[in-house]
Amino acid sequence: MRLRAYSFDIKPQTSNITPHPVISLGRKDFPSPRDDLAQALDAALRRFVQKTGRIVDLRSRVFPLVDEIRINLDRAKFDSPPPPPAKVEGETALAFETAVVTVTGRNISVRGIPLDLRMEMHDVVFHKGADANGDAVMLIHRAREGQLVISAGQLDLEEAIIRIAGAKARLYGVDLEQVRLAMRARSRRSLAADIKIQAKKFFARANIDIYAQFDISNEFVVKVSELKCKGDGKLGSFACAALAPFFAKLKSNTFPLKSIPLGGLQIQDVHVAVADTVELTVDFGSGT
Repeated sequence: MRLRAYSFDIKPQTSNITPHPVISLGRKDFPSPRDDLAQALDAALRRFVQKTGRIVDLRSRVFPLVDEIRINLDRAKFDSPPPPPAKVEGETALAFETAVVTVTGRNISVRGIPLDLRMEMHDVVFHKGADANGDAVMLIHRAREGQLVISAGQLDLEEAIIRIAGAKARLYGVDLEQVRLAMRARSRRSLAADIKIQAKKFFARANIDIYAQFDISNEFVVKVSELKCKGDGKLGSFACAALAPFFAKLKSNTFPLKSIPLGGLQIQDVHVAVADTVELTVDFGSGT
């Protein structure tokens, strides 16, 4: 399946992202040697990331001036919700500065959904502090500029629908024989998805068509604005009726892009492109 590529820019008014993402290091003292800090960050990430091999690589010739922090999340799994974010008690102080922070996450899995992500930040200032238990914490205080890109292949998403929705359908004795997904850009701030399903229960078969529309508001809030289900025959009507409560829940929920843990920074631009891969790019940086 190959779709024509669309791209569009979204430039609403900038908004503050709060609060700062706080990383608990699980120790009383803040690590000062370069290798000690890299190991502490690696251990902190492993509390909610399943991955073999090294995650954090820190390069520094004269600590606490750090040349680069590289975070490798390739083939990592995020199957459980992250731990509650730590909260800073009292004032924070300068911990170190780094010229660039890069994060790569190829072929990651978020609760069974395949995604790729990459992020890069330049001229980043980190602060240190303590939480209510007296454990050392680290947070992003400032970054001159940064970019986050999250993408997923349409065929990969199609396979995820077959796997996840298929398991749910089998609880009702329904088999999904075929699923086809086609996503496209409707406008500068809107994506549409058509899902065509061929289902079977015993000797009955049905074609089920699902239409979904996702919109991004001027306040950088993603909302499922429209969900429709149409099925032929008794089996199709049964499937759409079973999906109705789930659809109602989806339409009532929103996802503020400001909730992405980027620190006390500002979203400056959002760019969405749709081809064989669906890609969301968020540009951000510190306010003036």
